[in-house]
Amino acid sequence: MKLARNLLLVDDESQWLRTLSMTLNRLVPEANVDTCVDSRQVMNRLDTKDYALVLLDLTMPFHSGEELLESIRNQYPNTRVIIVTGVNEVDTAVRCMKRGAYDYFIKTGDVDDLATSVRRALEVVGLERSYQHVKDSFLTKELSQPQAFNHILTCEPAMLDRLRYLEALAISPEPILITGESGCGKDQFAKALHLLSYADAPFVSINLAGLNLSTIEATLFGQVRGALGTDEPARAGLVHSAADGVLYLDEIGDLPLEAQSKLLDLLQHRQYYPLGSDRPQPVRCRIVASTQHDLLALKQAGKFRNDLLYRLRSHRINLPPLRDRPLDLTMLINHFIEMAAKEMQRSVPLQPRDLADKLRGYQFPGNLQELKGMVFDAVSRSNDTHLNIAPFLEAINELNGSVNPIDQHLRFPDQLPTLAEAGKALIDEAMSRTANNQTAAAQMLGISQSALSRRITKGE
Repeated sequence: MKLARNLLLVDDESQWLRTLSMTLNRLVPEANVDTCVDSRQVMNRLDTKDYALVLLDLTMPFHSGEELLESIRNQYPNTRVIIVTGVNEVDTAVRCMKRGAYDYFIKTGDVDDLATSVRRALEVVGLERSYQHVKDSFLTKELSQPQAFNHILTCEPAMLDRLRYLEALAISPEPILITGESGCGKDQFAKALHLLSYADAPFVSINLAGLNLSTIEATLFGQVRGALGTDEPARAGLVHSAADGVLYLDEIGDLPLEAQSKLLDLLQHRQYYPLGSDRPQPVRCRIVASTQHDLLALKQAGKFRNDLLYRLRSHRINLPPLRDRPLDLTMLINHFIEMAAKEMQRSVPLQPRDLADKLRGYQFPGNLQELKGMVFDAVSRSNDTHLNIAPFLEAINELNGSVNPIDQHLRFPDQLPTLAEAGKALIDEAMSRTANNQTAAAQMLGISQSALSRRITKGE
């Protein structure tokens, strides 16, 4: 997928081209800047490379800027054009804007406003491409790169929609905010984005919970030698280490207020300053942030910056909790069973057919991580054939224990069973719940395994 980063500068003054190219490389480091000194080559260049933005001079030999503007807008309507010229005429500027120019600038030594317009134009093209890709993806209902999601197991329609949305967003350079409860797989979505568009570049992550401002600055931005007044060596930060890949900021909601302004500057200006340095460094990585907190509530409480919140929410994906993914339970349990058996070097026990049904009312406050822990515990307590379901039932019973005790009373039929019948029913139920594991069933009934074995043998 192509990102909206390619920029073509067109001017017959080679010295001006070199100066402008160097300036934009510094001020808009996320852009890939090419130059063209011959107006006759412009359309061929556009034929061979996908340019999101073209900066045009008006007065050039062979083809004027206005002529090229009209051709570009007709043949490449998704490419923006900014006029940068020495012609300071209101009529000319109005005419160019009417013909589709994105912006109009007079050549001066100060190009800060031009750089801002260039960045804004690249963002607009990126968002347009993302929108179109999202639209196409949802119409086809198919994933173009399903292999990037091999580590995300789901057959839930709502989750599949989120996979398609993430794939569509992969072409945008804007930040992505992934929200959801703890343990619902936010990091797996960040890794999927990395595989979609940045597989050959680094994936760098950091958990921001509990870090103070100085630690965050040193970790993200790095430091020059002696930055803290000591002989500590220079150290590269994670932004530098991420290079052209993905920087994953986990638990962004725990970022201290004083550090939020630093992150906002990084996102807005695409540059940062290592500790102890006054020389800005460019940011080329894609920023992905995640949180289990409600950032809007944190903003209203004065704990999260309003401008940072909306900068992060350029693209947002909210992941559903495991309790809202009932169709995935059986598949996920089998996946964790195989993982646990491999790690423990044991045979793979079979999952009882009704286990997923027993778990459908359970809330899974720990989501996928809790289910994984349950399965690993169950495999460690299982025989070589059947999965011990005691860990699952214990969790359900703990949940039910918080309910009104009246609801936990036994209910008997009008005609009471005999003690022998009641004992046999209890044993049968315990054996069913533990997949015929006598040790687990005995623990559940509060008797020894040998006592349970004798009762089963006698048919009591």
